[in-house]
Amino acid sequence: MTPRPRILLLLPEAWGHDGGVQAYGRGLLQSLRQARPEAAIEVITVLDRQDQLPMALLQDPTLQLQGLGGGPRWRWESRLLRAAQAAAARRPGLVLAAHVHLAPAALLAARRAGVEAWLTAHGKEVWGLPRGLRRWSLRRVDRLLPVSRYTASQLQSLLRGRRSPPACSVLPNAFDPSRFHPGPRPPALLRRYGLGPQTPLLFSLTRLSIADRPKRIERLIEAMPELRQQHPDLRLLIGGDGDDRPRLQALVQRLGLSGAVLLPGRLADDELADHFRLATVFALPSSKEGFGIVFLEALGCGCPVLGGNRDGTADPLQDGRLGALVDPDAPLVPPLDRLLRRQGPSLWFEPQALAAATAAAFGEAARSRALAALLDAHAPRLDPSHPSSDHP
Repeated sequence: MTPRPRILLLLPEAWGHDGGVQAYGRGLLQSLRQARPEAAIEVITVLDRQDQLPMALLQDPTLQLQGLGGGPRWRWESRLLRAAQAAAARRPGLVLAAHVHLAPAALLAARRAGVEAWLTAHGKEVWGLPRGLRRWSLRRVDRLLPVSRYTASQLQSLLRGRRSPPACSVLPNAFDPSRFHPGPRPPALLRRYGLGPQTPLLFSLTRLSIADRPKRIERLIEAMPELRQQHPDLRLLIGGDGDDRPRLQALVQRLGLSGAVLLPGRLADDELADHFRLATVFALPSSKEGFGIVFLEALGCGCPVLGGNRDGTADPLQDGRLGALVDPDAPLVPPLDRLLRRQGPSLWFEPQALAAATAAAFGEAARSRALAALLDAHAPRLDPSHPSSDHP
């Protein structure tokens, strides 16, 4: 009987919390299972409670899930190092980690097992990563998988030095087309926000934190008085919460936009797709975005999109093919006005065609194929027929 190749996958809080990094980790596991259905995958993840692990995955014989307790970083990091060291004794053919904070554990396990360590990188966590164990480990992994060309360039700059940086292969974010797809404006949300069937709506979604001010949310608010001169019924809905929300609410009050700009706080995960369907235009004019999975979700729902042209946003928008890329420091009124008037490439305003083009490039199946190609090309220890494959 041909032995199963083994993969050790290290994840951050993939099931304990919601967020882009957590969604990426869950999606990476799914892509890995599709790319290597013959493999046995051992997952070690940071987790507050064991009952947060999905029962369907716990019952899958091809998976072994281990949830580490949460708490202070030093505490779960020490547990992670011990767990990774123990997993190395089971001789995986590859160690793959889904966050730069997991680099030390991934490197330790890989070196103990005599295999390669691969590491994904999203964006914010690698910008200005201080010197120390994480950066030291990051320089020594065998392959980096940044989510965008921009994150790749940031990594190369961070790791520049006497030692050659690791090999780098872009592995983009992905979205679920079965969940994020075109549809009618939801009547329940129209009623909730006091919108008419034809009321134009700008929509944005992000953490409203001081640390995330490069998302440039205040520039959307500042554009509203002039935009409403041309589109009197226009509303702006900003989903998300954080410690910068009071400042944005004060700006709304100061500009006299209380009825026109809505900040409802954090949106329920099961209502996200309906909010994209509610929108006339989705806008996030960020100047420092690692990738931005929200762009894929908006495009998947057939919504025209505006994003910044200085960062990882260029990748999900395919350099302007799928949406409008603008200078985040330039006036936003002209490009937003054009989108509201449906002026631009026809693809942007054909929901079904836009969703299909986005799914073809960034659907979960596309990422699985990309990951399979990377494994085929660079991970020979996962091929049971390879001479160096000697998994138990």
